[in-house]
Amino acid sequence: MFERNSLVAGGPPLIDPNSLQADPHPRLAELRAHHPMVLIGENQFLILRADDVLRLLGDPATRQIEGPEYVALNRVPEGITRRFQAGFFMFSNGAAHRRIRGLFATSFAHRPMRALRADIRATADRIVAELPRDGSFDFLEKMAGRVPAEMIATVLGLPVDQHRYFAGLVQVVTHAITPIYPHQHHDEIEDATEALFNFVAHHLELRRVRPGADLLSRLMAEWQSETAIPFDSLVFQIMGLVVAGSDTTRTGLARMVSLLLERPADWDRLRAEPDLVPGAVAEALRFDPPVGSVTLVAAASVRVADTVLPAGSVLTLSVMSALRDPALCADPDRFDLARADHPRPHPAFGLGPHRCLGEVLARIEMEESLSALLADAPGLTLTLAPRMTGLGGLRQITPMRVARA
Repeated sequence: MFERNSLVAGGPPLIDPNSLQADPHPRLAELRAHHPMVLIGENQFLILRADDVLRLLGDPATRQIEGPEYVALNRVPEGITRRFQAGFFMFSNGAAHRRIRGLFATSFAHRPMRALRADIRATADRIVAELPRDGSFDFLEKMAGRVPAEMIATVLGLPVDQHRYFAGLVQVVTHAITPIYPHQHHDEIEDATEALFNFVAHHLELRRVRPGADLLSRLMAEWQSETAIPFDSLVFQIMGLVVAGSDTTRTGLARMVSLLLERPADWDRLRAEPDLVPGAVAEALRFDPPVGSVTLVAAASVRVADTVLPAGSVLTLSVMSALRDPALCADPDRFDLARADHPRPHPAFGLGPHRCLGEVLARIEMEESLSALLADAPGLTLTLAPRMTGLGGLRQITPMRVARA
């Protein structure tokens, strides 16, 4: 069934990663049952089993893939998309990573994010109140995309009334954050990346002359007082936060609501037991996570099952495969609102020094959006179910339509 790996005799099979894109869960389950890992390219190993994925996420023998390595691996053409990916702080390690992450860590810490819960709920309530009442509508456009875009704009200080513009750019840019770069869409991605760069740079420059009390103003002031990175790099870091902070929540929120609407008994149970809402969020993130994998590099030799991989091996840790592994949780292909065996901390947000900065914000956005829908649109019905596609990086979601009774 599988083509054998010609690089390591008797080693893992070589798999065309494109075969895992459209409907990855059944294929990953089949592979995981027989192989702890597969090859998806020269020296690129897709790690499938929960024990290996969770261990390697925190293994000191691994490191985050660096930006220049990432763009070379994906053969991203020269241009602003390549510079953005090569320079984003999440694709760095050690002191360089800590220095740039530190610019944002305080603002995205637990306490300030939790202080936003009431504002997030008010935003969600307003958006739900504006949902169309006649016929079906695009849930991604009207709800799932608006909440995170408006909230990340609020946190940073970008104009909330332009959320549709930059959210549209973000949705194109996210296609580039994947283990398989979509070269056929490069021109569109390049145009969107350049437009998003210009949008963020413009609003940073405005803070140079008219600073306010927002995060962009603080970042600009810190950058002016201690220019540790070029201005372009500062823009790239903010772009990365906008992309990570809006599109992952957009897809995660839409997929969660679709999973619940496909299970009317669960929807009704949540209405009766609202304390289960955080559990519903955690279960949706486990069942079909918006981030499919994390790519690391072996800094020293590492063991996967019975095989030792040499230093320099590229390890794509399949979070989505691990979260459906029967070794991790019982009956993993069953969506269970009251599941008590979620791994903690939740691997959907990564582990270690590169764990998602926006975890708390994303959780609150999903919880309060779901609560607002249950309270003010209890008769919501699904008219076109979406699918999550992609095996790694930032996954994509197909169209989703709902009707409000």
